[in-house]
Amino acid sequence: MSSHAADRLIANGFSPVALNDKNLIDSYFKKENSNFSDYSFAMLYAWSAHNTLFHRRVGDSLVVARALRAKIDLLYPPLGAGDAASFESAISYCAGIFEEIFAKRQAASVEKFSFKILSIDENKIDMLKNLDIKNFKIELHEDLPDYIYEYQKLIDLSGKKYKNKRENINKFIRIYPNYTIEPICEENTPEIMQFLSRWYTDNKPERTIHLSELFDVNTVNFEKNYVLESYQSRKMLRNFNELGLKGKCIKLYSSIVGFIIGEQTNSDTFTVLIEKVNNDFFGLSQLLFREFLLKNAGAEFVNTSDDSGMPGLKIMKESYQPLYLKKRYFLRLINH
Repeated sequence: MSSHAADRLIANGFSPVALNDKNLIDSYFKKENSNFSDYSFAMLYAWSAHNTLFHRRVGDSLVVARALRAKIDLLYPPLGAGDAASFESAISYCAGIFEEIFAKRQAASVEKFSFKILSIDENKIDMLKNLDIKNFKIELHEDLPDYIYEYQKLIDLSGKKYKNKRENINKFIRIYPNYTIEPICEENTPEIMQFLSRWYTDNKPERTIHLSELFDVNTVNFEKNYVLESYQSRKMLRNFNELGLKGKCIKLYSSIVGFIIGEQTNSDTFTVLIEKVNNDFFGLSQLLFREFLLKNAGAEFVNTSDDSGMPGLKIMKESYQPLYLKKRYFLRLINH
């Protein structure tokens, strides 16, 4: 069904998302000026499997669709839609195409056809209140939020709340004074990839997930996140320069023991996309995180994405004292 959906999307004017679409899609992200971590071409491209993401212009907006395992969704609301009428028109257009693609499957199934619109900002809620899409009932749901921090507080780490962070950094510097931090570049990328392979081997979950679980868009767990993030990290590193990313790696005893990647995602927010370190070195993560932001961010706010519903990651992100949690929503449109 995924192949059928892909073919039908292309027949209806959609194009597969490719690396050379970066400037086009970035221009629409710029119009939105959203501080969500999702509104990043690097994130979009890194998470995409072959022939699963498609885009096309609809009026004055751009829509991005994902066709995966007999499901089709919009990864964002229509990007760059100038008003509520354009917003509704683009969604109605896509709903009609998706409905036609899955018409035969819907007729043979007791389950009603539905699709989602993901990564909806709070500032779009008013446009959604009066949304009227023919043949579809609409449900609004809250999704996992992004963690937003004040840049300067992450650099200063002052006050009692950050005492442990300061102590961890100072302890690392005291024990390992000969560490070096250098930019990610073509020369050190192979060594970073080797470190990443070791990291995923050392942190491999006990439970192996089935392929069907991996592609189930409704499932969130550590095992699935582990597999997908491994794919994402390697894809970012392989296309680091083309994606326009910023990154640093840290070395101890001439070997890479961690790296971090991010980018400026809107006018006032820098987003940390991925960080991996050898946790055997106490304080390494806190040091690399602060040094990376100090040399590369320079924005008013920092976004570290969501916590993937993982309790351990949630605790770590909360320990940095977020300024607020950026609420994310999604719409589910259900065929009558």
